[in-house]
Amino acid sequence: MPYDVEKQIQALVEIYRQGFIEVLKVLLQKEAKKQNTVFYKDQLKQIMQILNQIDKDAAKWIQEVIPQVYQDNYTQVLAYINKVGMQKDIRPEFAQIHQRAIDVIAQNMYDNLRQATQFAGRRINDYYRQAALKASAKKYSSGQTIKDMKKELQQKLLTQGLTGFKDKLGREWRLDRYAEMVARTTTAEIASVATLNTCEEAGIDLVKITTHYPTCEKCAPLQGKVFSISGKDKRYPKLEDRYRPPVHPSCRHSIHPYVREFDDNAEETERFSNISLSKDPRSEKEKEAYKEMRDKVTIQSNRRKAREILYNENAPLLEKIKAAEKLKKSYEKTGTKPVGKDASIIKKYKEYIEKLNLSNIVNIDGKSGIITIQGRRIPKEAIPNAVIDLKIEDKIIQRRIFDNKGFPKLDIDLTDHNKPWAHAKPHAHDWVNGERNKKWRKLNEDEYNSIKDLLVGDEDGI
Repeated sequence: MPYDVEKQIQALVEIYRQGFIEVLKVLLQKEAKKQNTVFYKDQLKQIMQILNQIDKDAAKWIQEVIPQVYQDNYTQVLAYINKVGMQKDIRPEFAQIHQRAIDVIAQNMYDNLRQATQFAGRRINDYYRQAALKASAKKYSSGQTIKDMKKELQQKLLTQGLTGFKDKLGREWRLDRYAEMVARTTTAEIASVATLNTCEEAGIDLVKITTHYPTCEKCAPLQGKVFSISGKDKRYPKLEDRYRPPVHPSCRHSIHPYVREFDDNAEETERFSNISLSKDPRSEKEKEAYKEMRDKVTIQSNRRKAREILYNENAPLLEKIKAAEKLKKSYEKTGTKPVGKDASIIKKYKEYIEKLNLSNIVNIDGKSGIITIQGRRIPKEAIPNAVIDLKIEDKIIQRRIFDNKGFPKLDIDLTDHNKPWAHAKPHAHDWVNGERNKKWRKLNEDEYNSIKDLLVGDEDGI
């Protein structure tokens, strides 16, 4: 029975996903009432230990899986050789070649994965270091405290994941997705190398690239064609590195030994193999099928990332609402209705999604439910009994309180609108029949007490 490579790849991906969850748990730890640098240094230490453990688990995976994939392909080629009656004595000198190939590819994979975790670790370390410098300089009014940094890092991890790689186009890859890509590419590479080395050992010069449907524009001109490994058989194109699978990251194609005498359509295969190796032969239907396949992969990825947040009980409310919106859109794109746990979660956050412009929201307090938005004005409709603060730059300037139907009933302005002779600070404006009363009034005691947390350093009262 062939080795289940896909199962092993998913096991590696799970190592990185679990690592991400562990890092997130550390960042979501409740701060001590009296914050100190020791607490945050301990958090950073915990995160670095998690990343180091990921490296160790990945190294163990590589040691177990890469040699097995090589051996599996080596065995398959030998089985084919025996089947077609081309048995040859094993050449002892090739044992070292096989082992060297395994060692080199395994080391390259480990280096690639470790560079990714180090990239993620340096980024996290920089967040803590910069925040600590600002905190020690006591630039709390204009700088970013460690607590603020932690919130920013939490949000980044929840929206983008633990990123560990930036490609040539500037796109950042999550550690789990990058690990999956590296695993797929490396297992394809080790399979190709095993096949080529075994063919050389057996004296076979021809190999054929597998065929998959649908496929991409890079692989379409190559699949199903026969190549000469050495280039000496002029009936077929030479197998240059650019034609040898994997042709691109996560490539599904592989190569297998080819014996012309056992091909009933040998002449047609030869003719087909000499057709352009660069021109995309796919029909519009095939191109559309490939696009649909890629779209499905993207949708599944988006759903997985949304669920990571929604199923995390410590994730901030705002991030859960955004994740629920993404989950909802993923079903809309496929024209299907959410079912099971997805359906209940989307229903739970339905009002938020429908009533609020989430792009303007910077925070939703998990305990009080107070929503903070960044922008020019607070909307005139929200979820029932909402409380929304308007933030400009680093300061809250207004709080709007909504009634049980989601319409404004009270504005508390924390500024005097640069007219101290005309307004008290803070002051209130009532809403009547959907209109804000232009006349202001002083806050009553309950109203004033409800915004004390926003009046740090402001001695004005009722």
